[in-house]
Amino acid sequence: MYFNRILLIALMLVYTNIYALSDDRDQPILIEANQAAIDNIKGIATYEGNVVVTQGSIRIDADKITLNYTPEQAIEKIIATGDLASFTQHLDNKENIKAKAKHMEYNAVKDTLHLTDKAELRKQKDGKDIYTSNAPRILYDTKKGFTKADGGDDNNGRIKISIEPQHIKKK
Repeated sequence: MYFNRILLIALMLVYTNIYALSDDRDQPILIEANQAAIDNIKGIATYEGNVVVTQGSIRIDADKITLNYTPEQAIEKIIATGDLASFTQHLDNKENIKAKAKHMEYNAVKDTLHLTDKAELRKQKDGKDIYTSNAPRILYDTKKGFTKADGGDDNNGRIKISIEPQHIKKK
C-alpha cells in the first residue's frame, strides 16, 4: 500500500513536468467585479461578486478575491474563495491547467497555487484530460509545473489521481 502511494506520487510528478506560458508575467492584470474595496495603506484590495482576474493566459474566477500588493503596486498574493473558485492557464507546450477549489491562494512571488477544500487539478490537451488529481489539499508550482497533493491538515483525506493512457504510435 505504501509503495502504491509512492508510485502514484512519482507518476504524478512525471506527468506534470510542464511550464506556464513564458510571457504571462509580462502581461497586465485585469480585474472585473461587482464591488471593490481598496486600502492602499495596507496594500489590500478586496473584490466581490462574480470576480474575474486575468493576466495573460491565467484566469481566476471566484465569488471573492483578495489581493495583497506592495507599495509599488506589485501583486504578492491573490486569495480566491467561493462555491468553487477556478484557475486556468495555457502552457507553452499547448496543454492547459485547470483547477478548482473552495479556497485558492496564488503566490505571485513564488509562482505557486495552493488549493484547499474540494481541490481538483487537471492537465488537458486538445480538451481531453491527461491527468486529474483530487485531494483535500494540492500545491501547484505554475512556473515549474510541479504538483504535490496531500490529505490535508490532519492527513486523513484521500488523494485520487487519474492518469489517462497515452496512445503510442506503432511502427
